[in-house]
Amino acid sequence: MDVAYVEGANFYHTLAKRTPGSLAALVLITGALEADGLEDIRPYLDEAIRTLENGGLLFVQGRLDILPEIGVYLDLSLVFKYWFAIQSTMTHPTSGLPTVHGAALLFVKGDGAYQLNRVRFPHANCAFCGKTLKDWGGKSHLMHPDGYAISDVWKDLPPADNYHCLSEAALDTILKMIPAAESSAANDPDQAQNYVPAEDRILVGPSEGIFTAAGSVAEPSVQYRLPDLEIKRQPLPQTPKGEEDLWNVVHQGDALTILKRYPDESIDLAFADPPYNLDKGYTAYDDELSRESYLAWCNAWLDEYVRVLKPTGSLFILNLPHWTMYHAAYLNQRLHFQNWIVWDALSEPRGKIMPAHYGLLFYTKSEKGFTFNYDRAGQIVPVRYCLRSGCIRQRQQTGGDESEPLTDIWTDIHRIKHRRDRDYHPCQLPDALMERIILLTTNEGDIVLDALAGTGTTVVVAARLRRRYVAVDIDEKYTSMIRQKISQLHLHGSIQREMVKRPRAKYRKKDLQLELREMTMRLGRLPTQNEVAQMSRYGLQAFLETFPSWGKALKAAKIEVRNGN
Repeated sequence: MDVAYVEGANFYHTLAKRTPGSLAALVLITGALEADGLEDIRPYLDEAIRTLENGGLLFVQGRLDILPEIGVYLDLSLVFKYWFAIQSTMTHPTSGLPTVHGAALLFVKGDGAYQLNRVRFPHANCAFCGKTLKDWGGKSHLMHPDGYAISDVWKDLPPADNYHCLSEAALDTILKMIPAAESSAANDPDQAQNYVPAEDRILVGPSEGIFTAAGSVAEPSVQYRLPDLEIKRQPLPQTPKGEEDLWNVVHQGDALTILKRYPDESIDLAFADPPYNLDKGYTAYDDELSRESYLAWCNAWLDEYVRVLKPTGSLFILNLPHWTMYHAAYLNQRLHFQNWIVWDALSEPRGKIMPAHYGLLFYTKSEKGFTFNYDRAGQIVPVRYCLRSGCIRQRQQTGGDESEPLTDIWTDIHRIKHRRDRDYHPCQLPDALMERIILLTTNEGDIVLDALAGTGTTVVVAARLRRRYVAVDIDEKYTSMIRQKISQLHLHGSIQREMVKRPRAKYRKKDLQLELREMTMRLGRLPTQNEVAQMSRYGLQAFLETFPSWGKALKAAKIEVRNGN
């Protein structure tokens, strides 16, 4: 199946001529359209929705000042699947973090099944020690020789302008995901077709938006701006008499009710990590609301966050990309956008694309002049270096322990994996994430608010960093836990967690997986459970007890089959 590349001048006309349901996939490069907002792009989106077949794929590239609104509009008619964050040429906006975040969305038409090809990027190696950047921790036998399956954060493509264009490498990756599409992007974009034959069911356009100029520097990415609004700088409000109990306090109750007690412009940093509406196991909150109910609830407390934020203050909100689009579209009219930070925190692999991306929105009350301590937290370990302790030690000894600027893609902070570091909560955040946010946007003595506090990571870190805090949570169990943690912090200087000993496993997973690999090589195919029962020195029961599924047990053996060994 051929891919047709269509010039911008003919792109809308080409779409309008198509019969309904005649396209298997469309790659729409909105950054190359002459568009100032959603209204200019909506006709293209409407035609895309009309012409896609059931299960058809719509990839939409765009600038961050427009893309959230595009996503919200498409979500009314299509099914959102992924926000792909594409690491791009670094640009330096006038405020906020340097940006490397280019983006493309994937939507699917219909409620039925859809198909994607699995795509792999080559394994990257540490620039110092030469080992793979990912420390496999004794599981290198599971490392696929063709590379790692891509997630929704693409960090290993050549840097290019993916803000106003779509790089050839990024487009090539997209086309590889589309079943039956050409594997090489834009064989000759200069020969873009004005007319698309009926048999061409994959369109890319406008073709002028395919970035091929090597070494070109991207233009500064556009910032959200409130039209015709100037925020007057006023002296920061003092704590009124009789309201001293508003600070350094943990409230148990409804966030909206409690937030209304707080004065206008009284908070320096407002942070929220709301429930993700995924039916998680909260004890005092319904995590399975309708889209309308969930967003109405979020918008209500966001309005209160905007109200209580100081002119020098910052707002951060963390959510899955699907909901982050809606938050950005809503806050776009109320605050000044600084960054959509991509927190690359790879979760449990599932499907053809591994979801790794949490959206962390950074907004401020004022366009400029807000508290921003980039000098305190603006340097990180380069992503080209691994995090193995031995490699770090050698780099320090040889003077090779360099740093690089912190941007809006964060790869160096990981989710909490070990039970010894975790409280009983469905979505606990790591201390390092909150420490970076608090150091970036507050000073000692400033006030940090988290009205959906959970187990209190935000306010505990704030207290440790000598900030004042306000915590709110509806669950009495969590608020009691927060108070206990803060008491421990004052008494011991740290949080005391009870150590939980893990039972020693009867068998090493690696030994069992390697034995299955040996059987596969001998048989020339994957062994059946009956064959394992007959051939294994451990016995079939060892595999059934050690692995959650038979497919997990066969993971290493499947690599041999794919390689034809």
